[in-house]
Amino acid sequence: MKFLIVFIALLLQWKLPLPPRSVHSRSFAAWLALWQRLSFFSRLPRHVKYALLVVLPALLITAAFWYSERFVWGLLTLALEVLLLLYVLAHVGIQKHLDQYREDLRNGDTQGAYRCAGKYLAGQNVDVAEDATQLNEQVIKSLLHRWFEYFFLMVFWYMVADVGGILLAWLTVQYARASACDERAWRYLHWLEWIPVRLLGLTFGLAGNLMRALPVWKQHLWQWQAHSADVLFEVANAAMADSDQPRQWHNAADDAEAAAKDLEEWQQLHLRSVSVWMVMIAMATIGGWLL
Repeated sequence: MKFLIVFIALLLQWKLPLPPRSVHSRSFAAWLALWQRLSFFSRLPRHVKYALLVVLPALLITAAFWYSERFVWGLLTLALEVLLLLYVLAHVGIQKHLDQYREDLRNGDTQGAYRCAGKYLAGQNVDVAEDATQLNEQVIKSLLHRWFEYFFLMVFWYMVADVGGILLAWLTVQYARASACDERAWRYLHWLEWIPVRLLGLTFGLAGNLMRALPVWKQHLWQWQAHSADVLFEVANAAMADSDQPRQWHNAADDAEAAAKDLEEWQQLHLRSVSVWMVMIAMATIGGWLL
């Protein structure tokens, strides 16, 4: 059933003309603002804030999903899960801006590409470099991390813990992005990402050059404090290498066409990785390991 729900959500995301969404959730911002109106909220311990802002709504909404299963033979719950996944996955929709960035590169407009990357494609923890030699590398690094957070992380925890898992992952991502929560908000997200980011890194190896990617993946396997964006980029960089040498990203200022081709190769790795996991989810569903 989970495979069917993920498949329907992906199909709707592809077919429907959904507007691109910001990485920040307005509903979570409203929920945070509601608590911040209380004078004692700023004095609460960090773990209590996380419990109130993330764990509490995740439990309440999960209970509502569980209660809805008794109506219309569970079809209402199925439809709600599809809508929830569709809402979450809509935040990774950056194809329009990615196409604009690629078009700027092809036209040799590195300034336009830089403005587009800084405004639409850069992640919270990944800065876009002003130097054109690093521009494409940083954009790809940011895109890998954004796709991981708003697609793979959500699907992984949905498979592990059903609706409660995707709600916990989604609200934790929003909690980490809201700097008004607390200065160490990212730590909760870091531990939620630790296992999925290494599984996705292994998938990059399976979808690309496994012999090059595997040593890099092993190097990062037990690095507890390594940032997810760095792990993903380094493993993907090795997986896309054609030889024994690490992949070198082209200079956008010197060869804009080759830099645009780098993006296309990254997208192909991304699509192959999605295919690998959809096949694995389907096999787990057929085998009875996922319901």
